[in-house]
Amino acid sequence: MSNINLLPWRDADKKYRQQRFFTLSGISLGATLFVMIMLNMVIGGFIDNQKQRNALLLREMQVIDVKLGKIKELRGRKDKLQERIDLIQSLQRRRNTPTQLMNTLPQLVPAGVNLAKLTFKNDIIKINGTSDSNTRLAVLLRNIEESTWLRDGNLDSIIALSAAEGNRFEMRFSVTPMATDEGN
Repeated sequence: MSNINLLPWRDADKKYRQQRFFTLSGISLGATLFVMIMLNMVIGGFIDNQKQRNALLLREMQVIDVKLGKIKELRGRKDKLQERIDLIQSLQRRRNTPTQLMNTLPQLVPAGVNLAKLTFKNDIIKINGTSDSNTRLAVLLRNIEESTWLRDGNLDSIIALSAAEGNRFEMRFSVTPMATDEGN
């Protein structure tokens, strides 16, 4: 047995194992590289898909922003129209107030009270005039307070004049506009 040389067989086996190792390493490296490239492509596809979805969302958000701007503009216009409607309704409620006041004053003012000046501003009426006596002014104040649409009667000043002229007075009261028919 001593004549048999096993070294070439071992060398051949060593070469075979090295070749097999390098082949398997190359295949593993190739497979790993292939898997990495495929993963990169798949992940890149996911990223591209997400970018497209994000771009779509951004476009939709811009469309919605434009619509919201229009809605804000419409709300502003609506508020302005509502203010105008309220103003018109207020004017509609007040349109007959001067006429009603002129019709009512002769019934409220007792004999012996003369009105010299009447000022009407922002539902407040100021009256200047003369009176024979303070009693007649008290009757005028009571008549104003008993009125259904006049309120807050206040006698601002009374100045005693000569006996023939009586008393000069200044009075103020508020008006509550009477309801009018909407159909008129």
